[in-house]
Amino acid sequence: MEKYLPKILVVDDEEYTRAFFEEILSNKEYEVSFSQNGEDALKKWDKETFDLIIMDIRMPGTDGIEALQRIRSHDTETLIVMISAFGDLDTVIDAMRRGANDFFVKPFSSVDKIKLDIDNWIERRRLVRENERLKYKISSESAGRSMLYVSKVMEDVIDLISRAAIIDLPVLILGESGTGKELVARSIHANSPRKDSLFFSVNCGALTETLLEPALFGYEKGAFTGAASTRIGYFEAAEGGTIFLDEIAETSTAFQVKLLRVLQENEIMRVGGTKPIKVDFRLISATNTDLGALIKAGKFRKDLFYRINVIKIELPPLRERKDDIPLLLELFMKEVCERNNIRKKHITPDAMAHLMRLPWEGNVRELRNLVERLVVVSKGSAIKFDDLPPEYKHMDRISDHDVSSLVSYEQAKDEFDRNYLRSLLTSTGDDLKQATAISGLSLVTLYRKKNKLLP
Repeated sequence: MEKYLPKILVVDDEEYTRAFFEEILSNKEYEVSFSQNGEDALKKWDKETFDLIIMDIRMPGTDGIEALQRIRSHDTETLIVMISAFGDLDTVIDAMRRGANDFFVKPFSSVDKIKLDIDNWIERRRLVRENERLKYKISSESAGRSMLYVSKVMEDVIDLISRAAIIDLPVLILGESGTGKELVARSIHANSPRKDSLFFSVNCGALTETLLEPALFGYEKGAFTGAASTRIGYFEAAEGGTIFLDEIAETSTAFQVKLLRVLQENEIMRVGGTKPIKVDFRLISATNTDLGALIKAGKFRKDLFYRINVIKIELPPLRERKDDIPLLLELFMKEVCERNNIRKKHITPDAMAHLMRLPWEGNVRELRNLVERLVVVSKGSAIKFDDLPPEYKHMDRISDHDVSSLVSYEQAKDEFDRNYLRSLLTSTGDDLKQATAISGLSLVTLYRKKNKLLP
């Protein structure tokens, strides 16, 4: 795949200024274009997508302010930096109000500072693009999956999530692996006052400390071997948004000290840097580990725990919200069938009754993975007990509690029907005609089952 080169447009009527930027950007991996006036810049912008536009304010004809306004009326994503003469502060303020991201002052005093600023802006734009791609992937593939519910236990959790979203305080999400902690974090961000800013998700357990710290704090050129240029980290790039630190219990106590200082002072120090940088983000953390036990063992700092545990949300495992299984199964099958252009499938009562009794140690993620497997391997439109993988058929997958509560087939079938109907009618608002269309049951059958099982 061809490497993407960030695009920069430099707009200035002075040949000297254009030559200056051409020289300082010649050794960078950027694709640089030039315009002598605002009108030509608008034509180029109309045809191409730029990551950064550097534009003089005062130019003959269409000046920088007018070009800025016309671009911002259609484009809020491209970074725009204005060039202003020394002492023209009022014009600079006007440009910032109209949507400029920053400005340079002529005559240029520090070439290194200008290079560094451009590198940082391009890096910020890269992180924004990366975040947008991730948001699209999440929304198109899995948005809200684990948030579907009819169970009372999840109703209480959803209520807490809704209240946490509007209060700008740190959140700690606890729950077993696969319960949907990241989806909850994204839901909080999407419904918070910070929703129009960025959301970054970082898995602390997947990065060594030598990689985690530069990723979050950023680093200066030459800070370590391989640091060929200065890069901003997620803390700095979030800029009014949300940082989600998953598996925060996996971090070292040395890193925890640095994170605590960030939360206390609202500032960071890049790796290899000497100047503090102010940051503004909301922290959401998550873990499937008992932090209390880690604190007693000296592996997690108590003061950091108090900082991140302002609002605590505990996600129940799937075995404690089994009323939600039929609804989740129906949604997952619909998604998988549509994505793979497969005719709609359903699960037979005997298979459903068995699945309802399993412990689901992998929680919603395990359920989703099983559905994808079943939709592909089952031959007919009905997924039967015999279609289940061998490991899902064996009784040794059922916990002692589940074994003691096993019932007859008829009782299990009635329980499945009851849970399915409750989910179906809840999702359709008790609209029997809509429920009939979704379930494939006749209106008479649906009405009879409703009166029998949900009096």
